[in-house]
Amino acid sequence: MKRREFVTLIGGCAIGLAFSPASAQGRQARIGLLMPVSPPAAYLAAFREGLRERGYVEGQNLSIDVRWPPGPFEQNPGVVGELVRANVDVIVAWATPTSTIPIVGVSVSDLVGTGFVASLARPGGNVTGVTPINPDLSGKLVELLREIVPAMKHVGVLVNPANPGSAVQMPGVEDAARAMGLQLKIVEARTPEEFARGFARLSEHGAQGVVLLADPSFIEHRALIAELARNARLPTAFQRRENVEAGGLLAYGADNNDQFRQAAFYVDQILKGAKPADLPVQQPVKFELAVNLKTAKTLGLEVPPLLLARADEVIE
Repeated sequence: MKRREFVTLIGGCAIGLAFSPASAQGRQARIGLLMPVSPPAAYLAAFREGLRERGYVEGQNLSIDVRWPPGPFEQNPGVVGELVRANVDVIVAWATPTSTIPIVGVSVSDLVGTGFVASLARPGGNVTGVTPINPDLSGKLVELLREIVPAMKHVGVLVNPANPGSAVQMPGVEDAARAMGLQLKIVEARTPEEFARGFARLSEHGAQGVVLLADPSFIEHRALIAELARNARLPTAFQRRENVEAGGLLAYGADNNDQFRQAAFYVDQILKGAKPADLPVQQPVKFELAVNLKTAKTLGLEVPPLLLARADEVIE
């Protein structure tokens, strides 16, 4: 969803709900978790662990309200307004942020480009957090896929057009493909039906591998996407380890569990009186490479020993 559309949805609800540090003292801190899809349990566990390390215990001095819509945000605006009206102290968003209430973004792409922060060092508004996406990372996926499929000449790209982070990721894919002389076929998809049509189109186009740009929907439907890729006999490259655990071929990207742990730092600082405007946006410090050897074998591919030696996780 575009920034102006999202802010319009909740603008009226957010008036007058700006955070007051004093109001959280002597009572439970109330944290709202805004998710674009049903979140993996590991992400929530990492966030809770990070809070426990800082002295916050659910049911004692902390309550967490997790919300996500049954479909795209633009079709289900109510979930955003409900969370805002719940009068939480801080919102942690694995999604495009809201306005007014302090926001801690987790794995939210291009906070600067979308206008939510003035700069990574000095956000200047009500949003801060962790931002992982950069063009070099998406380009690295093309390189890794080529290592496993050295004869690849055509590469497909699956992208969610509603995710503003796609525009940040595409230049890296395009640059890498150009440098290796690869032809690109870009397909837009955001629902299970569109995923199925997308893989069919890529097969018809002659793609020999598929890069899936980072998007929560690709994690939510990771089992289906892995099945579609296997049926189409297409090697896949992702930015999230969860996709490889579900049957994708390889993944390289930031550790989302670690990012949710990092989010706990921001929540703690805001609850103690810090302003998001003064808390620099962090970039991930932990990246991981995962490879699914079982999937490689199913596709008749041999993973180079040097790539396996670099992998943080190998699924056999």
